[in-house]
Amino acid sequence: MRALAPRESRLVAVLLLIAALGLFDLVVVDPLISGFAARAQQREALQARYAANERTIAAIPRLSRQAAARAHQADLYTLNAADMPAAADALRDRMQAAANTVGAEFHGAEDLPGAPGMIAARVAMRVPAGKLTPLIAAIENATPLVTIKGLSVSADDALLSGAAASLDVKLEIAIAFHAAARR
Repeated sequence: MRALAPRESRLVAVLLLIAALGLFDLVVVDPLISGFAARAQQREALQARYAANERTIAAIPRLSRQAAARAHQADLYTLNAADMPAAADALRDRMQAAANTVGAEFHGAEDLPGAPGMIAARVAMRVPAGKLTPLIAAIENATPLVTIKGLSVSADDALLSGAAASLDVKLEIAIAFHAAARR
C-alpha cells in the first residue's frame, strides 16, 4: 500500500473527524436531547393531571351536596324494604290503600317476574263508575313512584245493564326496589 499524500491524509482526517462527530451526535447528543423532550412531555402531562385533580378536589363540596340531594330524591323512586317479600307486601298494601281512597274493591295482587332491582305485580280491582281516573292519579302521585306498565278495563256489568256500572280493572305495575340494610 502506498503512503497517502498530505492532501489525502487531511481529507481522511476531516472525514474521520466528521464520522466521529456524527457518531458522538448519534450516541450521546440525540439520546440526551430526546430524554429532555420526553421528560418535558411527561412534566406537561403531570401538570395537566395535577390541574384536573385540583379541579376535582375543589368540586368535592358541590358534588357532596349533589349526592345528598340525589340520595334524598332516591326515596322518590325506590321502595326500601328488608327483602323482596316485604317489598311485595308493601306494594300490595299501597295498591289496597289506593283502592280504598276511591272506594274500589281490592281483589288481590299477583307477583310478576321483573327486571333485576324491580318488583312487578298484576293487581285486580273493581272500581266504581267514574273513579278510574282518580284511582290512576292516586297510584301515580304517591311516592315512591310506581310505573304502570299495563291497564286492562272490562265493563261487563255496564254492557249487560246498559247503565254506568263498576269496572273490572287489572293493572300491571312495577317499582324499583332496594333492600334496606339490616341493623
